[in-house]
Amino acid sequence: MIIILMFRSWARYSSISNRLIHTVTRQENEGKKKVIVLGAGWGGFQFVRYLNRSKYDVTLVSPRNHFLFTPLLPSTTVGTLEFRCIIEPVRTLSNLYYYQAHCDEINLQTNEIHCRDFFHTKKEFTLNFDYLICCHGANSNTFHVPGVEQHAFFLKQLSDARAIRNRLMELFERASNRFISEEERKALTTFVIVGGGPTSIEFSGELHDFIVEDVAKWFPDVKTRVIVVESTDHILGTFDSKLTDYAMNILKSRSEITLKTNTHVKRVGENEVLLSNGEVIPCGITVWSTGLSPNELTSTLSFSKEKRSGRIYTNEHLQVLRDDQSIIPNIFALGDCSTPMNQAIPATAQAAVQQAKYLAKRFNKKEIDNQTYPAFNFNNLGMLAYLGGYGGLADLKQTKTAGFLSWLLWRSVYLTRLVSFKNRLLVAMFWFKSFIFGRDISRF
Repeated sequence: MIIILMFRSWARYSSISNRLIHTVTRQENEGKKKVIVLGAGWGGFQFVRYLNRSKYDVTLVSPRNHFLFTPLLPSTTVGTLEFRCIIEPVRTLSNLYYYQAHCDEINLQTNEIHCRDFFHTKKEFTLNFDYLICCHGANSNTFHVPGVEQHAFFLKQLSDARAIRNRLMELFERASNRFISEEERKALTTFVIVGGGPTSIEFSGELHDFIVEDVAKWFPDVKTRVIVVESTDHILGTFDSKLTDYAMNILKSRSEITLKTNTHVKRVGENEVLLSNGEVIPCGITVWSTGLSPNELTSTLSFSKEKRSGRIYTNEHLQVLRDDQSIIPNIFALGDCSTPMNQAIPATAQAAVQQAKYLAKRFNKKEIDNQTYPAFNFNNLGMLAYLGGYGGLADLKQTKTAGFLSWLLWRSVYLTRLVSFKNRLLVAMFWFKSFIFGRDISRF
């Protein structure tokens, strides 16, 4: 036992010692090119992960100090998975400087970025770069609908999922109180989901499982209604039409779910939603997931941008373009904040990862300034979605399937795509725990 403890102690302090030596070495090394990465999402984190960081002086700037595995985010809103199962701290990447801060300005003349500390926004600092990688993402698109930012819940960050989970448990506890009216109880247990994309539909699927498997057991007197609002005539618009029809039929077959297509939201109140047909829906929660819009940094940059989405235009090598379409050779952009001018790329995780791998490989080969280097070409590997009830969709090149086998494929693919073995183990354990013992209904 003493030997084991000594070994653990040695390993711990040896690791710390190595980190200190490593840090001093990097501070003294001024011969490497400085690479700054903005954002710790699918583009930024994966670029740094695949980059040979021993060749460069790498700095990552992000207000979020972890990478979030977003495909499994809806699962955390109802307790199928716990929050820390799907995040990877940025500092697990070695040979890297990290600043938890916002970048609010890029100076092209001096090759500097201006940053504000995340915790103390009045504290400002600048960082100079040789190469800048813009992967700062995008915001949820509110379409300027009144009340969305004040009253709706988004589903983009881990903090959003935590807020939704706490709100759901609050609503179920309040609705179980026998001393409230039926009208109030019905309003509390009416949940409105705005948007018919993969995030919204997967959240409705997770909510269905939670209601059927757990809420029915612990809150037997509570009757829940879920309303999905979509502005077009179908959901999951990026999927094959047959799979879309299948998903719509599944949702319509569920007694607690109502699907409203060709309908949009005109106003979101604290406890109600006004639809375009004039219907007012009293509700306990409104979850908003309707696509992306440029964030504050993207909006202020004087780069060439796509008019409809506001995404930054790049060339085929992911280099940012000025308004006059000239190339900025040392600034690159990838992920949700950008799109190649001559190639339609969806704002998805797989697109950002492919871009990150392409760019990291180019940096590793030191072929950054070589314009004859092969252009980036997006390879669409297909799409997966979970519908709840152990059913899913798989829209792949080789096949297009729906049902139980697609759900198994959905789980298998995402389990293997998690960054660390630790998280793969945790996710598998919590899936097993939820299946055998049910989901946690605690509110804290």
